[in-house]
Amino acid sequence: MTTAPIRQEAGTLTVRGVAIPVLDDEALFDVTAEDGVFTAFTPAGRRTGSEPELWPGYTETHAHVSLPANWDDSVDDPRIVALQYLYHGVTHVVDMFGFPLVDDAWRAGREASPWPYPEIVHCGYAVTAMTDAAGRNGHGVEFPAPVHMLAVEADLEHALRSNAERGGTFLKVMFTDGTEQPGSPVRFSRLSERVLRFTARIAAERGVTAVVDCNTLEETLFAYECGFRLFAHTVRDRTLDDADWKQLDGARFVSTLAGLRSMIMTREEFLAEYGREGFLDTQDPHNLEFVRTVEQPFGIEYGCQETRTAALADMRRNALAALRRGELLIGTDSGNLGAYHGYSFLSELALLAGDDEGLTEELRRQATVTGRRHFDELSGVRAAEQPLRAGAAATFNLHTAGGPLSALPLATVVNGVPIDRAALARTIAELRSAPSKGKASL
Repeated sequence: MTTAPIRQEAGTLTVRGVAIPVLDDEALFDVTAEDGVFTAFTPAGRRTGSEPELWPGYTETHAHVSLPANWDDSVDDPRIVALQYLYHGVTHVVDMFGFPLVDDAWRAGREASPWPYPEIVHCGYAVTAMTDAAGRNGHGVEFPAPVHMLAVEADLEHALRSNAERGGTFLKVMFTDGTEQPGSPVRFSRLSERVLRFTARIAAERGVTAVVDCNTLEETLFAYECGFRLFAHTVRDRTLDDADWKQLDGARFVSTLAGLRSMIMTREEFLAEYGREGFLDTQDPHNLEFVRTVEQPFGIEYGCQETRTAALADMRRNALAALRRGELLIGTDSGNLGAYHGYSFLSELALLAGDDEGLTEELRRQATVTGRRHFDELSGVRAAEQPLRAGAAATFNLHTAGGPLSALPLATVVNGVPIDRAALARTIAELRSAPSKGKASL
């Protein structure tokens, strides 16, 4: 492994002879930072191709810190979640609903932590439909976090006000009946057309960015026609063609393959997935013990193996099409069963790339520069065109040139502070050895 060329003396951090592809594909740079911010990017010759690459920190664009990712339905202590993200080089996190449940614990952990926490932006709680005549609830009700159920337009005002009071800066809207493939069963009620249109209009008028959760092309096209442009997932019931994309001009989509894949994995696939560096250092080891007992994919047990497999294939093809259009955001839906904070972000990148090494740089760019721009947008602040610039926070990862996307960064620095990965692992182990076993009580 290449040694990370980082030096820190008397408050000044220096990184020498690194490539920075987002600035110049062919040049090397010496980088300096003081008091947690970049002060200079100085050209230092031409790259040969083997030098470490400096990139902005990763941005996870679809997470749920308060939902149970573990197979025993437990929720990790937010102090552990923060360190899981740092360990894997994720420095910015978009929480898609439920964060107020753990907000106090997150803040307390951040104040006591020797390391800067990842920055986080959240929506508060999602809005969804009421129970319909068939007894189906709106999507989101099935999770152990509150949601706002909208029956009429006037209900939106309470949701917006309540979320703002809890620190939410954007709106998450559920609009899916749960269909994954043609012929698969309807699982959820959906917002009425009147309420959906009203929600999109009011959010736009108030300058609140809205993210909508859809499954099918029909739902996505309808939400787009209502005014939504940010989608929490890629379409999963068919592969979009040129005519479909023309109807969705300017729409952006979050990838979220990792959040759905665990349903269809075999024991051997689980063991390979959980065998990468960092799993046992950051995740609950009982997850590994559990998957060793898996006899068949859960999709077979629940009768959805074929539909979920087909849905994931459509989602990946649609994600790669969005990538080519510059409209893909990288996110995992972590907090869903088997989608782990930090660890699954690297899995997501690998799932998207597949065997195509030619996608590495573009996926890394979407996971960093584009993801950070999205984070700033949801935060309600003006997004900087380039996070690697003098005066910006000195937050970045170093990566081995040509290394796999599933590999841990060589080094992570947050606000000028180098992150000691071994120390993070020790702290996580200490939290798991406490009487709470490192679990949150919500």
